Amino acid sequence: MTKEIVLITGYNGSLAKHLTKFLKTKYLVRSLSSSKKSLTNDSVFFWDPSNNIIDSNALKGCSHIIHLAGFPILSRWTKKNKKLIYESRIKSSQLMFNSIKKLRLNIETFISASAIGIYKDNTDINQNENSSKSQSWVGKLVCDWEDASNKFNELNARCLQLRIPLIFDKKHGFLKYNMLSMKLGLGLIFGNKNQILNWVSTNDICRFIEFSIKNKNIEGPYNIASPKKYSKIEILKNIRLKRYKYSRIISLPDYLVDLIFGEKSSIIKSNLNICTEKINSTDFKFYDSEIEKII
Repeated sequence: MTKEIVLITGYNGSLAKHLTKFLKTKYLVRSLSSSKKSLTNDSVFFWDPSNNIIDSNALKGCSHIIHLAGFPILSRWTKKNKKLIYESRIKSSQLMFNSIKKLRLNIETFISASAIGIYKDNTDINQNENSSKSQSWVGKLVCDWEDASNKFNELNARCLQLRIPLIFDKKHGFLKYNMLSMKLGLGLIFGNKNQILNWVSTNDICRFIEFSIKNKNIEGPYNIASPKKYSKIEILKNIRLKRYKYSRIISLPDYLVDLIFGEKSSIIKSNLNICTEKINSTDFKFYDSEIEKII
């Protein structure tokens, strides 16, 4: 049986790399990269969304597209970076849509990364996929991001948006830096130590993407968050208990977080109660439901 072709954007991102390895035994995986240095084999194609450049050969014959590209949102929020954060998500989606439409290609599934930043924060109300949206800069960014992905409905493609919280992976991001600092003897908590964090493992994101490709009834936005939640202090205590028993944990107050991170501190202090009822109704089972499995 001929393998279906899956195209993944964001080639140099840690999630895209993990997903490529995860899917390549079952699908023919192609990648789009904005770095010409990455064009090391015939499965990686070049694109430059800011200049509307894309190698159309990446799109031809594709059944499924997983759009993970995006300039890091935790970069400094300068005017230049905000533009990069926006265009790397929205303009890149528009470029793929326009190219596929022009070439008259048939795409079965378009899966786009999204974020829980779409919701209003600092509320005890359970935020489900139909909850009202935030009017913050991040909230508007994510709304436009999802609107761009839904354009693929016009091409008769099934569209999904993965509203992703913190990604837990001990080799990357939040967990990596916290584990490194605690290895050196000090764990820092920015803001309220009892703030609940919504999270998901890299492995479970990849598993749900594959699950979504196979299950044709899955579409629209999904809060892809582990059902078990932890506070900031609980996460660091788990790391200390399992790894670095000698480390100390210190909390930095909100005013210092504001001073250090400026406008970006709104993400760090964001307090959301994410509902996972929709994803649970699909019968998808989270493998990494407890942080102890990851650290």
